[in-house]
Amino acid sequence: MKRPVIGVTGDRDESNGRYYIKQEYIQAVWQTGGVPLIIEYPLDIPQNWSGDRKAWLDSVDVKEEIFDRVDGLLFTGGCDVDPAFFEERVSVDNGPIDPFRDVYEISLAKEAIKRGVPCLGLCRGIQLMAVAAGGKLHQDIYHELGTRDQHGQKAPVWYPTHQVTTAKGSKLFSILGEKVWVNSFHHQCIVEDPSMPYQVTAHGLDGTPEGLEKPELPFYVGVQWHPERMMQDPVQMGLFRALLEAASERRSLTEP
Repeated sequence: MKRPVIGVTGDRDESNGRYYIKQEYIQAVWQTGGVPLIIEYPLDIPQNWSGDRKAWLDSVDVKEEIFDRVDGLLFTGGCDVDPAFFEERVSVDNGPIDPFRDVYEISLAKEAIKRGVPCLGLCRGIQLMAVAAGGKLHQDIYHELGTRDQHGQKAPVWYPTHQVTTAKGSKLFSILGEKVWVNSFHHQCIVEDPSMPYQVTAHGLDGTPEGLEKPELPFYVGVQWHPERMMQDPVQMGLFRALLEAASERRSLTEP
């Protein structure tokens, strides 16, 4: 069987007009048996002046050809998601946003949900996937949740700084085990509430939500940390292997 193709979302530096993607995301896909395909948002997305984010999302054309070519999607890290996409005002604690990246990737994730395409989200990626599913975010965990644990570590990027506990019976439990040490580079997180259209399946020791799943889908999983920066840890690489396994299964079902 051919290697599964994983669409990997990239970023853009507006100051120099360059698209870019961190090499660890690409290497993690190669290392676990996939073929990475970089997906960058197009520059012809119309600007939105009305504040109607739903209409803006509806106007974005996620090309059919993307889903003809990919077997799974990896939503990568980056800046904060615009709170307008989950119907909140921007708080003073919110960081930089890229509205074009938001609207394109939310549209991409929504289409993936419809099609049952396997998705893995990392850091910003879990937050983006939560919003695409109809959920919400805490714009700042220190002010809204009151945690005093450091979630923007000053240690080296590969270094695990806190422990996460996964929910028994969840995909994350089967991939990572009950407890796993992780790195941490965020000030936002997904909202945990029974009304949210996903399950929170991992928490930090301070109670901060660290993992997301939609059990009704084949593979829709997000984590709040950066496993691609811990590639020498075979446990962390299990997340990418799980995405590749789900993508391979999808490929086997859709190949002519």
